[in-house]
Amino acid sequence: MAPWVRSNSDHIRTISKSIFVTNFPDNTTSKDLWELCKGYGIVVDVYIPNRLSKAGKRFAFVRFIKVDNVERLLGNLCTLWIGRMHLHANVVRFERSSVNVPRTHNSSRPNVATATNGVSFASILKGNNGTLNNISLAPAMVLDDDCVVNHNLDFVVMGEVKDFSSINNLYFLL
Repeated sequence: MAPWVRSNSDHIRTISKSIFVTNFPDNTTSKDLWELCKGYGIVVDVYIPNRLSKAGKRFAFVRFIKVDNVERLLGNLCTLWIGRMHLHANVVRFERSSVNVPRTHNSSRPNVATATNGVSFASILKGNNGTLNNISLAPAMVLDDDCVVNHNLDFVVMGEVKDFSSINNLYFLL
């Protein structure tokens, strides 16, 4: 693609450095990380995914522009503390692919519809497949007479107490 046709996001991607940041509290927002990191460079993007890392911690990606020395930036970010947690920062291992690049389809994978003789999960749920019609959709739980418990519950009171020590006085309170 010619340089004059590139979008603004493609241009920022070429001149920016993404930093992987982890070990921050659960209540930290992207705005908090933005404010914390903007003292060490020009921040253009902060993204905190909803998933956890392999270590079970939250992580984020902070994108800086006009970075002269990445090692110095990492050293400065690693000195930051959020509450009682010490921030860890590394350069990202893999950059995201460009948005405009079309993904190629892997033709070696078999087509799901042809591998299952044209029957899809959606068609089974809609009832278009004849094998689903033979199955009864009625409940299949069978209870014997031994499972039924008959108790007189006329004089039973259920409730919740806030203080455990008040259980002894419940008879007098009711």
